[in-house]
Amino acid sequence: MANGCHELKTLEVAGCSQFTDNGFQALARNCHKLERMDLEECVLITDSTLAHLAIGCPVLQKLSLSHCELITDEGIRHLGTSACATEHLQVIELDNCPLITDASLEHLMGCQCLQRIELYDCQLITRAGIRRLRTQLPEIKVHAYFAPVTPPPSVGGGRQRYCRCCVIV
Repeated sequence: MANGCHELKTLEVAGCSQFTDNGFQALARNCHKLERMDLEECVLITDSTLAHLAIGCPVLQKLSLSHCELITDEGIRHLGTSACATEHLQVIELDNCPLITDASLEHLMGCQCLQRIELYDCQLITRAGIRRLRTQLPEIKVHAYFAPVTPPPSVGGGRQRYCRCCVIV
């Protein structure tokens, strides 16, 4: 596909769990007109893919990396400092990327076109990190979820409480 589709603008491969960095690197080398990529649940891709996309896809506007659990702050750094991100990137979805921290938000602060970021279930992202991002990008829509803090055992009359989704072992 990478060799024959030089005009490709949209790639939707969500859930294709067998795609690897090699395939996406070939796309980045040959498909320079990519504007939208949905890589949700492409669980084998790493920061290497993002480094190649940052160089080879200069007009990328929307990127979904939800459930790409090997992506780290280093990959977001490559993307956030690239020409595509600073000039074109409007939406980035990072839901359920457990290795993403506030450092990734810092790397995205120069993305002046960024309109929306998805951060559901990114446990290492803090409210303070989101506030810093909004200071630089005041119009950005941030979609995040913070799990409620479990009250200490002394709250509630000494009786232990568990949320419904927790299993007592």
